[in-house]
Amino acid sequence: MGLTQEQLSEIMCVPKSTISAYENDKVDVKGSIVMELAFYLATSPNYLLGYDDEMPGDNELIRTVISLIKTIKDEKVLSLLAGQIKDAAELYS
Repeated sequence: MGLTQEQLSEIMCVPKSTISAYENDKVDVKGSIVMELAFYLATSPNYLLGYDDEMPGDNELIRTVISLIKTIKDEKVLSLLAGQIKDAAELYS
């Protein structure tokens, strides 16, 4: 999605070192975290785990939303937005 570790860590409200540990297989990632990562990266858990070659969230609307999120620098605004997106997703899951 073009996010840096720092941007993803801000969206997920975790330290950048945590994202780095996930990315570099330094820790075993719980299923709930894989689900959360998939949500924030607009993809499927299977894609993140290497079971699917195709990224299902690869469409123009999602790229636009991610681009907009990347412009937000205020951590409180990012946290609020992430919470709202998560709540909205839970309503429709």
